[in-house]
Amino acid sequence: MQRARLSLLLLLFTAACGASSEATKEPTTPASVSSSASTDAAAEPSATNGGVLSFGWKVPCRVPVERVSEKKGKGAKMRFFVAARPTKDGEIEVRVEDPEFLVIDGEDATTPEAQERLAPMIPLLSMPVPMIISAEGAYVEARGLDQVIERMLATPAIAKSPKLVAFMEQALRSPQMQAQLSSSAGDPWNAWVGTWIALPNSAGEVVEADDEVPAGGDKIPVRLRFEHHGKAKGDDALVRVSITQTLAGEKAAQGLANIIRAIAGPHFPNDMPIENIHRITRIEAETDPRTLQPRHVRFEQTVDVTMGGKPHKTREFKDDTFDWSRAEGCR
Repeated sequence: MQRARLSLLLLLFTAACGASSEATKEPTTPASVSSSASTDAAAEPSATNGGVLSFGWKVPCRVPVERVSEKKGKGAKMRFFVAARPTKDGEIEVRVEDPEFLVIDGEDATTPEAQERLAPMIPLLSMPVPMIISAEGAYVEARGLDQVIERMLATPAIAKSPKLVAFMEQALRSPQMQAQLSSSAGDPWNAWVGTWIALPNSAGEVVEADDEVPAGGDKIPVRLRFEHHGKAKGDDALVRVSITQTLAGEKAAQGLANIIRAIAGPHFPNDMPIENIHRITRIEAETDPRTLQPRHVRFEQTVDVTMGGKPHKTREFKDDTFDWSRAEGCR
């Protein structure tokens, strides 16, 4: 049971370990770019930002999105709306609204029978967490994390065991995991928009840099590679860009072990070291360089971890298509 708890915690933590990074805006390579975009979220993109990708969503804005995804070998197709609204203090609140599953693991999810059977799982699978975004388009924080934790604890794999519920609740409410959840809650926005702000808008541009990702109160080293692939297929107004993040090596394994030990406390046995971790996260977007309104965004992540001599491997992807022709507001 103890090892099962730690395996679950490890997989949860490595999956939640934010794919967002900081040094992409100021890489330690000759291809250095500015760390800020001057575009106001409610105004036309600035002409002075022609050399970099710039945020310029008009709010309020509500755009439909269709997602195809796969995790742990199970696929799903769903649709939802991304709604961005101004706040009283000049920021932007972004919500995922009206999620509707169309297919889950090859089964039609729209029939009354399927809806009744899936009802307990749909809130967990969609997890719409309100995100606060700065006027410049940067992710600031998440709201409603307590609801996320309650949904996690309600999953059948955890809820069936009172001891496991108690263990996971203690872990999820620890300061380290709270910080991690807050950071990773912004990953959807960062994949759609935040990652690309102020990066170079020149076909063929490549930026590589060493960086760190937040992991609780610590940082884990990663390697980043940004690529500008030129115009998107089928629309010369859009560009195709990608960023690949590699987390691997002894420092990453040791850092992850230290964080999990701090969360699990005496539940982490000394004979279960993390011998190896290798995680590759790739995000690719087709987007408008003047506004960062994406047409298509694909997120893919593979994680290989060896702990106590036992390998764990996970893979997931999300493929989001935005339909701006049916958007409300946004202009």
